[in-house]
Amino acid sequence: MKLNRAMGVALAAAVLALSMAGCSGSASSTTASSAAASSEAASSVAASESASSEAAAASVVSTEQMEVNGKTYDADCYGEFTLSNGDTMKLWKLNGAYEDLSAEPMKGMVEEFPIEAEENTVYVADVTSNGETTRQYLRADKVGRNGTASVKTFELGDAE
Repeated sequence: MKLNRAMGVALAAAVLALSMAGCSGSASSTTASSAAASSEAASSVAASESASSEAAAASVVSTEQMEVNGKTYDADCYGEFTLSNGDTMKLWKLNGAYEDLSAEPMKGMVEEFPIEAEENTVYVADVTSNGETTRQYLRADKVGRNGTASVKTFELGDAE
């Protein structure tokens, strides 16, 4: 029974990785072949997929360079997520950017954020709605009373 559960969790992770487009736009070939070989079990994994999505969502897919406000940062990509309204969000965490961008003016709260936000962290999100993609700059300043960091959008001082 423990082996079947472990196999189910591994399969759920493989299906999630396959369904979540990486920052380069494709899942790894190892994951793709594992998921294809187990396609007959994929339908039974659908229920497990949503339970495993929070843990899988926090996995870094790739690290790349991203320029924001004239400075280049290492950006950890978490992949692409489908939001509850059907929009998609491709998400990066900008390493070392908080101090540089923490004084930028806030615009508003983010309604839905697909991973647990880290305190004092800047994120970049490409949100696609109705075929149109908009880049958003997001910041999690501090952990609130409920123990989680709220995420807010902000405007860049220089036009991007």
